[in-house]
Amino acid sequence: MGIWSFLSATLQHVRGYIVIDEFLEHAPRGQQIQRSIVTVIGMHRSGTSAIAKGLECLGLNMGDALIAPGEDNPRGYWEDAEVLRINKEVLERLNIAWNDTRIVPEALFLGDALTDLHDQAGKLLINRADQYAMWGFKDPRTLRVLPFWLHAAELSGVNLQFVVALRHPYTVALSLQKRNGISLTRGQLMWAAYTLPFLPLIKNHPHVFISYDDLLEQPALILEKIALHLALSIDENKLKNYIERFLSQSLRHHSVSLHDEEYAKNVLPLLDKTYHILTAMKQNEDVVQWVLLASCYEEYQRYQNILEEFDAESDYHWKRRGSFLKRLIYG
Repeated sequence: MGIWSFLSATLQHVRGYIVIDEFLEHAPRGQQIQRSIVTVIGMHRSGTSAIAKGLECLGLNMGDALIAPGEDNPRGYWEDAEVLRINKEVLERLNIAWNDTRIVPEALFLGDALTDLHDQAGKLLINRADQYAMWGFKDPRTLRVLPFWLHAAELSGVNLQFVVALRHPYTVALSLQKRNGISLTRGQLMWAAYTLPFLPLIKNHPHVFISYDDLLEQPALILEKIALHLALSIDENKLKNYIERFLSQSLRHHSVSLHDEEYAKNVLPLLDKTYHILTAMKQNEDVVQWVLLASCYEEYQRYQNILEEFDAESDYHWKRRGSFLKRLIYG
């Protein structure tokens, strides 16, 4: 074969690979390889870290790019550093503080202002799914920006599965008050801002509701429940190690008692009602409960003007919007 014939044949061979690569990149959704990723979602201080660690017993890998443990979570956050970076950037661009209470329209998370971040998130999902046989991620902010991740997953052909961490809003507020000095009212409203708007978006995805209290009291049973819903299997040795070395009742610093005078005085009735609807879902989810949840959200939306003023005048909100020096001081 002459040199020109050889070069021509080689070029055709290379072009063939280019065509195949372009086909795979632009193929219809149904022709793409389906990758599944598990994400733990839930409000801050709802046991998402403990649940994420427990998923390792089911063969899930949270990855090697995890942020370091902190003073408020010495056993680890189990949060991918890149997921955290993207979530923070989404909130920053949309001018949302992590402790805001106002309702944010779903459309904001799908707009052109986040196009490059959608691309980054999609590539991250694909890369992690290719790197690990079964990968999962967790960051409480994910629930607040959930439409963003669902859109990124759809664009990249990734199937998201959800483990939803549930904890009573008043208990969450107590924990936030101790850790951040946030008022009980704001803490509960934050729970609503994270929980109510976008949770129904997971209905058509594999998902399971998990109570943090149940996990602490019956870890083996709860992990079996997750395994059943997500079609995974439990490693008994890892489960034993998780229960004996990781979990302890010391993880639960606050619990709700219906007979507590402070609880009766400070709990927000609408959110208490919402929580009990969600806890009913973890037992026997049906369409009626989703309708009831939507009714709670509709009632919550009536307070949007108040919530916006609450955020605008809040000292916490101001700290999150200030100069670099203020950010350095207040985080």
